[in-house]
Amino acid sequence: MVGADLPKRIFVRWQSVVEPQTYRVWIDIPEEARQIMRKTTARRCPETPRQTASYMASVNLGLAPGGIVQVWVRDECHHPIKVARVQAEVEPLGASQGKTNGRYAYQISEESKRYIEKFGIPYGSW
Repeated sequence: MVGADLPKRIFVRWQSVVEPQTYRVWIDIPEEARQIMRKTTARRCPETPRQTASYMASVNLGLAPGGIVQVWVRDECHHPIKVARVQAEVEPLGASQGKTNGRYAYQISEESKRYIEKFGIPYGSW
């Protein structure tokens, strides 16, 4: 999106199919992250000074079982920098805002089910 300001807040709602559970959260993007994104488009990477500065900035969200969200931005050399970690809340209406009687759109594969039965869901690994 050209000309848009950098995000201050991001809303995420997702379905963790392996649990199954639906989560939601508002994520406040720290000013530090916004400054990194501004620099990304204004400075060349010192590791590759002949390349022009990037024309874009990015925010990456990682969504984990248990409702954990981690947020990274990339610096001018495209290295990821973790800028936030938040705990989402369970969406009370569940999957599809309650329109599907709690059914999830995707089922996990039999192979994934066996893996989860054997090793469990890695809550807390994030």
